[in-house]
Amino acid sequence: MTALWIAVLVLLLATLLCLIPPLLRRAPAAQAAEASVRAFYLAQREQLERDLKNGSLSPEARARAEEELQRDLLQDLALRRSRAAPWAGQRAGVAAACLLSVLIPVAAVLLYGQLGNPRAAASAAAVVAAAEPHAGASNDDMAMAINALARRLRSAPDDPDGWYVLARSYETLGRYSDAVAAYRQVLRLAPDQPAVLADLADALLSANQGAPDAESIAAVAQALAAQPDQPKALALAGMMALRRGDAAEALAHWERLQARLPPDSEAARQIQSNIAQARAMATGSPPAAAAKGAAPNAAAAATAKARISGRARIADALRAQVQPTDTVFILARPEDGPRMPLAILQMQVSDLPRDFVLDDSSAMSPQATLSGASKVRVEIRVSRAGAAAARPGDLGGALAGVAVPSDGVDLVADTVVR
Repeated sequence: MTALWIAVLVLLLATLLCLIPPLLRRAPAAQAAEASVRAFYLAQREQLERDLKNGSLSPEARARAEEELQRDLLQDLALRRSRAAPWAGQRAGVAAACLLSVLIPVAAVLLYGQLGNPRAAASAAAVVAAAEPHAGASNDDMAMAINALARRLRSAPDDPDGWYVLARSYETLGRYSDAVAAYRQVLRLAPDQPAVLADLADALLSANQGAPDAESIAAVAQALAAQPDQPKALALAGMMALRRGDAAEALAHWERLQARLPPDSEAARQIQSNIAQARAMATGSPPAAAAKGAAPNAAAAATAKARISGRARIADALRAQVQPTDTVFILARPEDGPRMPLAILQMQVSDLPRDFVLDDSSAMSPQATLSGASKVRVEIRVSRAGAAAARPGDLGGALAGVAVPSDGVDLVADTVVR
């Protein structure tokens, strides 16, 4: 952002340097003007002398002509001296230069404020911090940037784009309750946005450990009423339907979503797994038999391979900040789409360091499992309050892009949630 303002300052100075110097130049001095007039009349007098010598002008005519020249010279000089003094013109130029020096920067700022986006630099910094938490800057730097954005929004709350960036950033940190509050601010300023409503429902589900509440159900319904093909809303609606035992409605939502997803995408594979489970629930048959063309033993083998194992621990530098009875959550979330955990384990700080295994047996719901994902984000959360949703003072750590299956994962709680 500093480089941006330096560039703006250089451009303003260059503009002023082009406009101001001509205004400050002095008008030609009075003596220089009189000298040019005198030189003209001297040339005329020399011409009279030549005419007298070659006989084309009599002495009497030459005397009369010279007398007229002298009279014209005096009149011309008097006329020039009676015009506006050079200093008056110079003072006008100085005044104009001073006025431009003030007006041009002020006008530039006002125009940028009206047509540009003064918040873009701050928002861009927050977006970079949120989108690339493991690249270039530390998690503490990201938390500081997000907190700075939150402070700015508290003083200037009428910025829906800023609130949206803040909400997505809170989700990156696992602060789902804070993300919910930020999404509510977005909808206060820009109501009935289907994508934001779906994001709000997703954050509510994550904060509630996947359990739908009245607000999340209403947000999904409102999103689908405004945009029937909203992808995240369709995914969440199917999950909610299957959770309450309505497999037919879940199939309707997920099949509608599947038709709109790229066939080879991670989201399409996850939805295909969900559809197989919903069909199995609807027919009362095992999920393996419901899957298209899938042999039971092949499906069982795929489920057995859907596991992530490793060792969970707390960074030595932060060990003194937790109590042995604090709750530890280890969970895996989809890389894309809804953020509801695909698998979750719970233990205490006194159990760490400890080997762990995440698989379909640790899924929170049958329609969202590790076997339907190829890559996940694995997180560890140490909570004094016993809630998986991050709160200031909790410890956390995350590994993005973990393949399913994976072994030997080193999961470390090495960050303090701000």
